[in-house]
Amino acid sequence: MSDFEVPEASDLSNLPPPQGPPAGEQPRDAYLPHSNWSYGHIAMVLAFGIIVGPLLALITIGVVGGSSAIDDVSPLALLAAQAVASLVAVAVASRFRGSRSWRIDFGFKIEARHVWGIAAGMVLQVAVALLTLPLVQLLSEDDGPQQEIARLGAELTNWEIALFALLVAVVTPVFEEIVYRGMLLGRLVKSMSRRNAVLISSAVFALTHLLDPNAILVVPGLFLVGLALGYLALRAGNIGLPIFAHMGTNGLAVLFLAYGEELQELSETVEAVLMPLLF
Repeated sequence: MSDFEVPEASDLSNLPPPQGPPAGEQPRDAYLPHSNWSYGHIAMVLAFGIIVGPLLALITIGVVGGSSAIDDVSPLALLAAQAVASLVAVAVASRFRGSRSWRIDFGFKIEARHVWGIAAGMVLQVAVALLTLPLVQLLSEDDGPQQEIARLGAELTNWEIALFALLVAVVTPVFEEIVYRGMLLGRLVKSMSRRNAVLISSAVFALTHLLDPNAILVVPGLFLVGLALGYLALRAGNIGLPIFAHMGTNGLAVLFLAYGEELQELSETVEAVLMPLLF
């Protein structure tokens, strides 16, 4: 027989069990792991920013100046009141129901490396417009209903255009990304797949715009924009990149609303100059 002996198996019964991640710890790739808003909180912030804020502004104007003053209120002033109320609602929610840090509560993180999102948002605006154009033409008569925000943008002059651009291309993207890609998407990904979370948050984003009945024809386009912004949010891990992209989509729309005729004349001039050179 060989002198080689098989060692006895070690007794592992007294070893501690393998240590996993601490209880309650989120995976490394979790989206906004510390954001935990309820649907009620999200609805309250959205309602205050969109409805309650402008309504309070109208009531205040009526009390101070009488009913005749309400009739003279500029739509741009109401848009400004809505913007202020939106940011106030976000600040109050973070102050009393969150951590007081927008970065933790909403994923609000602005980085210079994401500025390219502005150009991407402009490209997205054009692509979505081209994709939805056949549907809009099919369902609309003549030019179809126009959103109130579009009517307002087309009627502005001088300094009003700058204020309009600030509200629509800067403040609105910040607020909407905080609500839809920060609070709502951050809540949904904790209870379902990322794909379903993006689909639902995009649908809510699009359908909320039906508070303006004339926006019905742009809902499909808004849904597509929401899908793209949701993807960018998950890719970046915060809402900084989708904020820039949203600024690009809204900013390009503002340019066309405010300077549509001038841009059309410019394009016709460029075409007249270049066409002879091409043939």
